Amino acid sequence: MAYSAGDVILDDHYNAFVTSLNAIFAAGTTDRGYNQTALATVSAGDTIAAVNWTNLQAKLKLISTHQGNNGNITIDTVANVAAGDDVDIIANLATDIGTLDTSAAAQTQGVGFGSAIASNMTNTSTFVGVGTQINVIAWANTNSARSWFNLGGKVECSWNLSGHTSDAKANGWAAVAAACGTYQIFGKVTGKSGGSGTTNVNLTNKGFHALSTSELVVFKQFDATTSYTANFISLSATLNAAPASAVSISLKSIWTDAAADTTNFNKNIYNVLDQVDGTKKTNFSTTPAATGSIPAAYGTPAWTPGTNTFT
Repeated sequence: MAYSAGDVILDDHYNAFVTSLNAIFAAGTTDRGYNQTALATVSAGDTIAAVNWTNLQAKLKLISTHQGNNGNITIDTVANVAAGDDVDIIANLATDIGTLDTSAAAQTQGVGFGSAIASNMTNTSTFVGVGTQINVIAWANTNSARSWFNLGGKVECSWNLSGHTSDAKANGWAAVAAACGTYQIFGKVTGKSGGSGTTNVNLTNKGFHALSTSELVVFKQFDATTSYTANFISLSATLNAAPASAVSISLKSIWTDAAADTTNFNKNIYNVLDQVDGTKKTNFSTTPAATGSIPAAYGTPAWTPGTNTFT
């Protein structure tokens, strides 16, 4: 029997809707899944009770609110069924679920963001070569990491140089660090936000779901303000699956001083003049989507800073 006005709602109809709902709302797979408690199906031949229909509507409304789809779908204007009342067909329910599914796949959220979990790495060593700052953000398991991003969470990285001697090279480094802005990693989309200048690498489609165990340079920008234009900042990302119970993203921030340095001889001592002092900082953070309609069900991810060397 078709699902249409005037028909009886069969267990097959209801279970099909629940299966589609759970693909978004429950653990899910890949780009779908909010890691919430799955709605139970009914047994073959069961009558669809008011509580079943109300629970289905309630979960769909939660998803709609989180995604910012209120007003776009029929379900938001349908009143819940009271116990003992007849359960009626909801027009366009399948279309509404399709709309929510499309938004889920696009990682759409309309609730904003919660509080960032930051882990800034600083280094005060002078350098004329390469600076490496590596930080790893880890979730307890695959479901936690997936839901963090599927709900609309993000990971970010930005750069700063402060307290340095005011010379051409150091000022150039400060300028490029500011020009890099913030590189953002969402579930699907990525890219530079803010800053200025022209990037050499700015990948826009390497979100959490596209990362792999192979290290990938996702961002790179050169110094464009001084004579030291060979200098650049880059960021690479790697998805880690070990230990097996955890999922993490390793972020490697590289400051590469590839420009020629000014030198002199002073009393038979060979001196490099263009050493950069001050505090070199890479700002790492991850921010969840705000909780409201959909509770947080991913635990609290943790940063583990690693290599932090400048030579």
